[in-house]
This record gives sequence, structure tokens and C-alpha cells, in this order.
Amino acid sequence: GFYQVGGAYGFRDQLQDTTNIAIVSPELTRAQIYNNASHQFMEGDVLHWWHEENRLGLRSRYKDDYLWLVYATCEYCRITGDYKFLDEEIPFVSGQLLADWEEERGMNFNYTKGKATLYEHCLIALNRSMNQMGKNGLPLMGGGDWNDGMNRVGIKGKGESVWLGFFLYNTIDNFVKIVKQSKTKLNVDKYLEFNQKLKENLNDNTWDKDYYLRAFYD
Repeated sequence: GFYQVGGAYGFRDQLQDTTNIAIVSPELTRAQIYNNASHQFMEGDVLHWWHEENRLGLRSRYKDDYLWLVYATCEYCRITGDYKFLDEEIPFVSGQLLADWEEERGMNFNYTKGKATLYEHCLIALNRSMNQMGKNGLPLMGGGDWNDGMNRVGIKGKGESVWLGFFLYNTIDNFVKIVKQSKTKLNVDKYLEFNQKLKENLNDNTWDKDYYLRAFYD
């Protein structure tokens, strides 16, 4: 559409595409995970899309984007057994925070001199999600979840996503398995306890005996 900037890298789009080919071209998956991780802010959110040539990107309030980084990393490690990738040091992007009234902003970005391991990038993403929960015990939708048509549900910042609750649960479950396999030091009890509570909230607050609800407005 004329309202979109075409030709950019999409944070979730490219991760989904390259995760699907990890079984035949793991080197491409690895490179894309590195690329995406380097477009995460130190606060945990990411550029929804970006152009590398002129370092122009979109900072947004989407809540699912940064979880795809964790999901893709777990799938890559599971398929390849390359757990050393978790120790790879990767920079962040830097840019101005969104104002309270902003849903998103196109901005020029830079890369930080400081780096963190991919493992730490994943932890930052997970902890950001786990600390942004609504009154029903579900993740806040923010700018939207995987279905961009749901954006208006979360526009005021308090809408909750049932889909994102399932995705967060699955991502944490995968991450704990990877951590145990890679022998990385992490207190997994915190994540297991969070997931147990999230599972209860999903079943108690969103199951109507026939279907799961899709979301809650604020």
C-alpha cells in the first residue's frame, strides 16, 4: 500500500521465513537471527521493520515481535544442536523512546558499541513480555499481536491478547528446554512458575467451554 515503506526487513517476517528453512539451510537461519537480534533495543523492544542502507526503522508497541527472536533461536538450537550460538555477542540498536502518546515512530537508528550474548538478548525479550501483563493475567497487546488487524484492541495499552498468551507460554517452554540442554545457568523455576500461572489464566479466563476468546479490550 502507499502508506507503507516497501522493501524493508520485517522483524517477525524474516524470522518466520528463515526459521522454516533451518532444517535445510541452518546457516541462513543463524545469520538472520543474528541480524534480528542486532535490531533489538536494550529495553527489549525491537524495530518492527528497518532499512539497512539508510538506517531507518520503525519503533512500535508491538508485543509479539521480540518473542519471535526467542522462538527462532530455540528452533535453531533444537534443529542444529548449535548451542554455542547462544554465546555469540551481538550489539543493540539505539534510538529515542516512544512518547506516551505515540503508537509508533519512524526513526534513524545506530548500533551500540556494547554487546550482549544472544542468550541475554532472549532473556531481555522474555522478561519484557513477562512484566507486561493485564488485569486478566494475559499479555498486553500493545500495538497488536501476530494479526495486525487486531491493532485497535490494544491501542490504549491495556488490551490483552489470548493468542499472545499461548505464544508466550510456548516460547518460555521452548526456552527452558534449550537452557537445560545447553547447561546455561538460569533459575528456571521463575519461568516455570510464571508459565503455570499463565496456563491457569488462559484456561480460567478465556475458555468459554467451546472456544478460547481472542482478546480483551481495556
